[in-house]
Amino acid sequence: MLTTSPIFVGLCRRFAGRSTPNGENGYSVFTTAFDEAVNGSDLTRILPKLTRSEAKKFAAAVRRYDLEFSEERIAFGAAAAKLVRDLQSGLSQEERSQAVVSFLIDHSGSMRGLRMLSALLAVDAAVDALTNAGVATEILGFTTTTWRGGRARRAWKWAGKPRNPGRLCDLRHIVYGAADRPNRIPEHLRLALRPDVLRENIDGEALSWAVSRLDPKRWARRVICVISDGVPVDDSTLLANEDQEILTRHLERTEQALRTEGVTVGFLMIGEDYFRKPDLHEQAAEPEAAGLSLLTLVRRALIRA
Repeated sequence: MLTTSPIFVGLCRRFAGRSTPNGENGYSVFTTAFDEAVNGSDLTRILPKLTRSEAKKFAAAVRRYDLEFSEERIAFGAAAAKLVRDLQSGLSQEERSQAVVSFLIDHSGSMRGLRMLSALLAVDAAVDALTNAGVATEILGFTTTTWRGGRARRAWKWAGKPRNPGRLCDLRHIVYGAADRPNRIPEHLRLALRPDVLRENIDGEALSWAVSRLDPKRWARRVICVISDGVPVDDSTLLANEDQEILTRHLERTEQALRTEGVTVGFLMIGEDYFRKPDLHEQAAEPEAAGLSLLTLVRRALIRA
């Protein structure tokens, strides 16, 4: 229920206009007060209880994931083994020990179903191969806490609906597996198959967050593999701003800025709904092709031609 208390209104005005570090590029954030970064293992506590129908669908998705896990391992086996050999021959042991690959998975609503299932199976295969090659990994997800802007949009309304507020939603960044822990596929990664986890996607800020987690003093080679099925979208933000390209432009500028800092940014593009072609990308027109495409992307990202 929307509160009208003086304290709430005061907070709305206080948080209005808080900018991200990329504000100089014309991108701003109305408020970061309601953003959150959570561990994947905490999702069951944070998310509402599933209805009986939702629970059945989720259980069916998990069973399919578990069934196809071993099958995909066999299907990707040769390609994964080749990636391990290529990394071992193309990079020294020291180079591999100082490299990290972060898999940043789009948790937008359009990833629901087969696309998310394929993305998770692809990450499974890539993490396993990198672990065998002695390269560290992270597994991250990005979404929003609600549809339609959430508390950020309510705060904007109570602040008087200032024009062009910038990003206008509540981010949720998810850590499924951290680079400073032993590389393995966490059990709670299956929670990404829950439909109520998948909302909107603010890719540029997620990319900045993923890089901020990787200390350049520890990792000489930092690679971010973004796994997505389209451009950044948040209806609340797009409806409140005149610039309909605000989110896509911010993603492109963030990508460019990180590359100038020596970070390798690659994209696995699932599906055919793309209007941009990043410098480093692989496309899986069919979700089932995501596994082999991701292994190819990882090889290209780590082994310079």
